[in-house]
Amino acid sequence: MCNRIRYIAGLLAVVLFTLFSNSLQAQLVSEDQNSIHAEIAAALENYHHVFSTGTPSEIANQIYGAPLTSISTNGVTTVWNSTNEVEEWVSGFLYNLKEQGWYRSSMPSPSICVLGPNSGFASGEFIRYREDGSEISRNGMTYIFQRKSEGWRMTTFLAHDSNVELTC
Repeated sequence: MCNRIRYIAGLLAVVLFTLFSNSLQAQLVSEDQNSIHAEIAAALENYHHVFSTGTPSEIANQIYGAPLTSISTNGVTTVWNSTNEVEEWVSGFLYNLKEQGWYRSSMPSPSICVLGPNSGFASGEFIRYREDGSEISRNGMTYIFQRKSEGWRMTTFLAHDSNVELTC
């Protein structure tokens, strides 16, 4: 009888240890997911800040990762293979935006999805503003971020209708 109690106690200990380990592992995965989610949210915030205040060189080097891919609502794909190509594109794009009176952009309510430890996306409606706060445009956009050696970088942006929001 004593051996049977020891056997049951040992079995119970193994079961409890397994349940505790699985619970702890799930919690760590959840904590990792939350941490990565927060990092992508910070990368998105940094993207809008640097894009709105930085020079073409700062933008190309601090927020984008080359190669950088753009997919338009028409399905046209453009790839900039180097940081120099990205900088040239940004320079022309900023010039066109400023011609419209553009001051800054934001994505007020992004949906953020963690795809893995080194990738995720932010999707939603982004708004372009003039300095007086009036809106220039609202557009749907999904930004794909990847963790690179230099930090989180946007490597793809996908334009879509404003009412479309990609979620996990």
